[in-house]
Amino acid sequence: MTVSPDPSGITRMLADVTAALGSLQAPAADTPPAEHVPIEGAGAALDGAIVATAAMPGRVTSLVFRPTVMRMDSATLAEETMTAVNAALADLQARAAGAGRPSFEALSGQLREIQDSASRQFSAFTEALADAQQRIAERGGR
Repeated sequence: MTVSPDPSGITRMLADVTAALGSLQAPAADTPPAEHVPIEGAGAALDGAIVATAAMPGRVTSLVFRPTVMRMDSATLAEETMTAVNAALADLQARAAGAGRPSFEALSGQLREIQDSASRQFSAFTEALADAQQRIAERGGR
């Protein structure tokens, strides 16, 4: 059986592997821009009298106090502020853990398909070389 392997097959398979791995780093092309907004966490204390927000990599981005909290003693104000900030950081951590997780199952399936395709391509290439060697031998090496 004479098989003419696709000379660009190996290059295509390597490009497929690179694309599959790149999909773990880049957002999908069909992902709406709204989902590219940086992840933020929010937390509050004293029924919303103190509100904190945090963003990656764990920085407080805003801290808002209602005027009424300014009449509190400093120890209580510090404690409640810490509660709001810690809640914002915990919310940020929870959101970051669930956002943008790559699907390793999907990547594994893609890589398995690429591996199977590469195996078929190498088999076809080896068979074509064996056929060519056979034809050369039949011609007496000419």
